Amino acid sequence: MKRCDVLVVGGGPSGSVAAALLAREGLTVLLVERDPYPRFHVGESLLPANLLLMDRLGVHDAVRKMGPLVKYGATFYDQESDHEQTFYFVKRPSLPNYGYEVKRAEFDAVLLEHARAAGAEVLQPATAEPPQFDQDGVTVTLTGGAGRLPVRARFLVDASGRDGLIASSIGRRARVPNLGKIALFAHHQGAARAPGIDEGNIRIYVFPDGWCWWIPFAGDVTSVGCVLHAKTVRGREGAPEALYDEILAGVPRVADGLRSATRITPVHRAANFAYTNSPITGDRFVCVGDAVAFLDPIFSAGVYIAMQSAELAAPAIARAIRTNRFDARQFREYERRLRYGLRPFFRFIERYYEPAFLEIFLRPRAFLGMLDAVTGVLAGAAFHRMSPRMRFSLTVFFAIARFNYWVRRFRGRPVQSRLEW
Repeated sequence: MKRCDVLVVGGGPSGSVAAALLAREGLTVLLVERDPYPRFHVGESLLPANLLLMDRLGVHDAVRKMGPLVKYGATFYDQESDHEQTFYFVKRPSLPNYGYEVKRAEFDAVLLEHARAAGAEVLQPATAEPPQFDQDGVTVTLTGGAGRLPVRARFLVDASGRDGLIASSIGRRARVPNLGKIALFAHHQGAARAPGIDEGNIRIYVFPDGWCWWIPFAGDVTSVGCVLHAKTVRGREGAPEALYDEILAGVPRVADGLRSATRITPVHRAANFAYTNSPITGDRFVCVGDAVAFLDPIFSAGVYIAMQSAELAAPAIARAIRTNRFDARQFREYERRLRYGLRPFFRFIERYYEPAFLEIFLRPRAFLGMLDAVTGVLAGAAFHRMSPRMRFSLTVFFAIARFNYWVRRFRGRPVQSRLEW
């Protein structure tokens, strides 16, 4: 039986960050990843808040050497109303005014190697079976090319992503109402590029059946995906390529941008694009990243939330091991801070598909700091202590959107979310 202080299941951004930080504390850490690297993955647009986190982690220079494309903002376009708005990140005392567009195959490999260099042992590829907890620790059996290997750890970090090791074994998963989606995505070469500083901006195109993302990388490669309501694809058989091509052809701005492009990867598919898991903390375990929740990715928050959750959890885990106190109460502060940071993203996403909200979102005003508050959330400021002014501005913004709902309803205009179940 292999023994360690901490077993981290999952080698994505959250698992790699947790493993690196805990190994840095002098703990014996075993990180287990199911897939061999490099592997294709989405979630390729990094927020400005990611950059400061990478500075603290000590991995920013390695990411810079990848040659990521710099993004200065995000453009949102609604095909139905023909409204478009570009939000440029604002330089703040706590955040830079730019983020990166990265290929996740390269980015995740950099983070995993950083965890290994920090002292974590990496076992890959290997799959973790359901954990068995007892008063003195946790036992997890790993399966892989070398057969079955039982591991005994004092603590478990569930960074297993959408697989949800804890949720699928001792917990539960709840879908977020009205956010059940299916995504189709691929990489293209030779797609059109925006001029000047807008070249690296992520672009979001909203159309009646869903929305498309457009994420350019350095080196003339662009990630293009479409997120659809499940009812759009229900009953449609055949290869995902046919549906992907059909959907993109119906979004003129995307179709025009891909006119001279060549798809260079298969079309990938992912379902159930929004859920929350529980519990996320317990006696001798915490969950981080997508093992906690997965949001509709329209605001590109996934990688940042994953890495930030690991950074928030690491001190509590190290303290628990030093004091030999592993009950769930030791991790309440981690859970509180995590939910505080997640709340604004959930609030934006839950309202985004409502016509009354989208109309206000795509025509923001600097009145009472509302524009600054919106760009702050888009940059990742929600996990930092927001100023009273920013919280007030967000309250005003949502109040105006709600007032617009009643105005539209009074005038007989559509108010129901476009993507209801």
